[in-house]
Amino acid sequence: MIAALSIILFILLIIIGGKRGLKTFITLYVNLFLVLTIIVIVGWGFNPIIPTIVICMLISLIILFLLNGFNKKTIASFISVSIILILFAFITFIVGNNAYIQGYSEETVESISYVTYNVGLDLISLSNCVIIIGLIGNIIDTSIAISSALFEVKENNPKLKQSELFTSGMNIGKDILGTTTNTLFFAFLGSYMTLLIFYQDHKYDILTILNNKVFVSEIIRIMLSGIASFLIIPISSYITSLICTKGIKNNEKIKNSIWKQKPNSSR
Repeated sequence: MIAALSIILFILLIIIGGKRGLKTFITLYVNLFLVLTIIVIVGWGFNPIIPTIVICMLISLIILFLLNGFNKKTIASFISVSIILILFAFITFIVGNNAYIQGYSEETVESISYVTYNVGLDLISLSNCVIIIGLIGNIIDTSIAISSALFEVKENNPKLKQSELFTSGMNIGKDILGTTTNTLFFAFLGSYMTLLIFYQDHKYDILTILNNKVFVSEIIRIMLSGIASFLIIPISSYITSLICTKGIKNNEKIKNSIWKQKPNSSR
C-alpha cells in the first residue's frame, strides 16, 4: 500500500509540478533518510540534541535551496530558520526538563508490556528532539513565504526603506498567522482524535486529561510550534528587509561607479 501511494504521489508531482515536482519528491525521501539517521544516531547512545539540530539545518538547506534555488531570498529564509532552531533548542530543553513529559504513558504501557523499559536512552532529550523536529515544517513555510513576498515588494518598489519593508513583512505575517494557528490546531485534533475518544470512553475528568502525559506532551509540542511560527515572522521580516536594502544599496553603488567611469572611457 505504501509503495502504491508513493507511485501515485510521484506521478501527480510530475504531472502537476514538472521538474519542481520531481525535486519535491526527491527532497521528501532525502529528508526521510535524514530523520532516520537521527534515529540511528540516538540508537547508538549519543546525546540526540546536537545531531538533531545539525540534521534539521540540513533539512532546511535541502528544502530551501534545492526547491527554491540559491538566491538572496533563500539565504534570508535559511538564516531566519537557523536562528529559530538554535533559540528553540534552549527553550525546548528548559520546557522539556521541567514538564516531565518523557517516557511512556499509561495508555501505552499495556501495548508495550512485553518490551523492556530499560532502553538506555535519555528520554528527556529524546522528547525535546521530537519537539524540535516538529518545528521545521511550519517555520520554513512561513519564512520562505515572507522572504519571497518581501523581495517581490522591493522589486516593484525599489525606493522602500528597511523599516517600510519590515512593516510589510509583519503585515504579510499577520495574514499567515491565522492559517498557521488553525493548521496546528487541526493537526493536533486529527492526530489525537482516537486519544480523545479514549478519554471519553474511560470517563476522564478535565483535571486528569490536563495531567495526562500524552495529552500534555502534545499540547506543549503544538504550543512551542505555534510560538516558533509566530517568532519566525519578525525575525524573517527583519533579516529579509536587511538583505533587500543592503543588496539594493550595493547594486546602486556599482551602477553609479560604472556610470561615472563611462565619460572617462569615452575621452
